[in-house]
Amino acid sequence: MRNSVIGALALCLAIAIPRHSEAANFQVVVKRLSVTQCSLTGSLLNIDPATGNVTIDLDSDVNCYPAAVNQLAASGTLTVTSSQTTGGGTNGVGSVTVLLNTGLSGVTSGVTCAPDGVVASSVSVTGDWSSTLCTNCGATVSRTIGVQHSGGTSNGSIAFKAKCTYQDPQNANLQTVRNNIVSAPVVTVIPGSTPPPTFCTSVSQLGAPNGLTPAMRQATGPVTGGTLPGTSVDFLNYVSVFGVSSGTFPAGSGDTAGYGFPGTNKSTLSSKLDRGKYISMQFRVPSDAAWNGRLGFFHMTPGSSTYLQLAIAPCPGQFAADSLYPLPGAGCSVGAKSSDIPWMITTGSTASCKLEPGKTYYLNFINAFPGSLDTPLCAGAQCSFQMRNSHNY
Repeated sequence: MRNSVIGALALCLAIAIPRHSEAANFQVVVKRLSVTQCSLTGSLLNIDPATGNVTIDLDSDVNCYPAAVNQLAASGTLTVTSSQTTGGGTNGVGSVTVLLNTGLSGVTSGVTCAPDGVVASSVSVTGDWSSTLCTNCGATVSRTIGVQHSGGTSNGSIAFKAKCTYQDPQNANLQTVRNNIVSAPVVTVIPGSTPPPTFCTSVSQLGAPNGLTPAMRQATGPVTGGTLPGTSVDFLNYVSVFGVSSGTFPAGSGDTAGYGFPGTNKSTLSSKLDRGKYISMQFRVPSDAAWNGRLGFFHMTPGSSTYLQLAIAPCPGQFAADSLYPLPGAGCSVGAKSSDIPWMITTGSTASCKLEPGKTYYLNFINAFPGSLDTPLCAGAQCSFQMRNSHNY
């Protein structure tokens, strides 16, 4: 009896459900909350005997989506409305403005659009491509994004990706996402060209060190005379020998390191230079505009040595022009039995050694001939010399 019932049921299903090859199209009405949403054409109905789930093969379901979803899918674009080339300058920083066209006819409840990353080569995003673009979006929305070249000498590129989500206000289970809206055209980002530093910290950074090494830089020495005498004075820092002039940096400046030139110690000072060594005293030129145009001169006199070279240069141990670090001017390097370097703090031109406000320099001197810096002229372990910075303030 049981087997005959099952057989009859199977026969009924076979009659009611056509085979795929013989299936005729039929209309399927889709309702949500008892409201007809759309009518679709179906071609095959399947019932899973294990679960009872019904599946229908549909010829097309586009018409059943809410209008907002179809509009986003058909017309969502992200276009670049700013220049297609940006960056350059000192560090490769630039900006890109993009316009998202959602395809919507107006403000649409439930539509949210947001950034979805970037497609970039040698470019990073510096800001404003992470927050939501719009909620209950309208037809368009614009965003300006900061970008920066990641380094190197070749151009970089970047495109932006966005996505829009539709959450049906009437049905929490109906949510559709429009992904992979990619900006066009691709934006070229030019690398920066950071200018070379205006000074260096080691003689080894010069294009031509001329035999000098950092180990040959004399760190301390005796000083007699003036207001800052001592047996082991710091020769690495100018202000240790010549003192600190007041008002050499703008009031409120947080960076005062190295300022103090030309100093307050204007007396003739006596000291000793070790054989085979050079002295380089680092200083920074006053950045306060009140110092612009002031001038003075350095005077050096060797003792037992027959020759002393003196230079104001952007690197320690530098006594002549260099391929990487040029001297501040033609009058910034001298050599003789008694040497003077006139200097002037200025942003303009001068026949003296030009010292630009705020920049770092070194006062260098050595007992050696030009071209033979690593051949000391001092006969003993030390050679005496005198130095003075003369100015009228």
